[in-house]
Amino acid sequence: MSSSSIPEQVGAGAVPPPQAHRGKRRRRDRESGWVTAALAAPGFLWIGFYLIAPLVIIVLVSFWTWTDAGFDKTLTTANYRELFNDSTYWENMLSTVITSAIAVVACLVLGFPVAYFLALKVQSLRIQIALFIIALAPFWTSFLTRAIAWTFPLMGREGALNQVLIKLQIISEPLPELGFSTLSVRLAMIQLYILFMITPLFFTLAQVDRSALESARDLGANWWGTFREVILPQTMPGIVIGSIFIFVLTMGDYGTVATVGGGNITSVGTLINSKIGAVQYPQGAASAVLLVIVLLAGVWGITRFANLREEL
Repeated sequence: MSSSSIPEQVGAGAVPPPQAHRGKRRRRDRESGWVTAALAAPGFLWIGFYLIAPLVIIVLVSFWTWTDAGFDKTLTTANYRELFNDSTYWENMLSTVITSAIAVVACLVLGFPVAYFLALKVQSLRIQIALFIIALAPFWTSFLTRAIAWTFPLMGREGALNQVLIKLQIISEPLPELGFSTLSVRLAMIQLYILFMITPLFFTLAQVDRSALESARDLGANWWGTFREVILPQTMPGIVIGSIFIFVLTMGDYGTVATVGGGNITSVGTLINSKIGAVQYPQGAASAVLLVIVLLAGVWGITRFANLREEL
């Protein structure tokens, strides 16, 4: 065979040179990138129009100038200077953060056993789904309906809680704390938002490796050791996600505070709502911007408990 026939065989062979492979791979990557971008475009447009654009507008309005006749678009930092010197705003901010932290911890403590039972103790998938749907039943009604239903039959001096405690002779007269109070607001938030903790916990617990549980028991680990070393690390993403949901929702909640608090309790949300109701848009927008900053700081602090990118 002559050497001149070798290039012809290579050119007509089934194995193309490496450069051809790389070129085809780059073209496929570009095509898949365009397809992915086209599929993601509607979602990005939706988020941009309904989330990013309103945030940008709120930030811009927070720098407008308030006047006796209303407001104009002259930019100023006076709204923020006024808020930084407003002790009432920061007292309500602290109270709101405490309420949100209490709601997160209480929902975790009360919701974890429920999710644990549904995911690891109930063996039948059909029964699991049925019980989970029952747990979701409160979401079938309006949020305000649930808040009102919590307030009037249960709370108040003549409410069910006070009456039960009196009949059990635990107290001799109605407790004012069970009326329109901070305690009532916090109890209501726990009841209204606990499902936001149960749901992600249920799905993460359902994915716990059963063989790892058996291995831990075979190695002599007790329940607490198995929970600490096997269950808790695998459910940490669900804990973090549920905590973020509850923290964000309770920090901005003003409907529950206004309804259950009966106008006697205030929060950052009710203050912002009152400013908007009084057409003080620049002050209300500045208050909302500071609330978003506190929310972002809180979410960042919660995510420090787990590396979601590695855990999920």
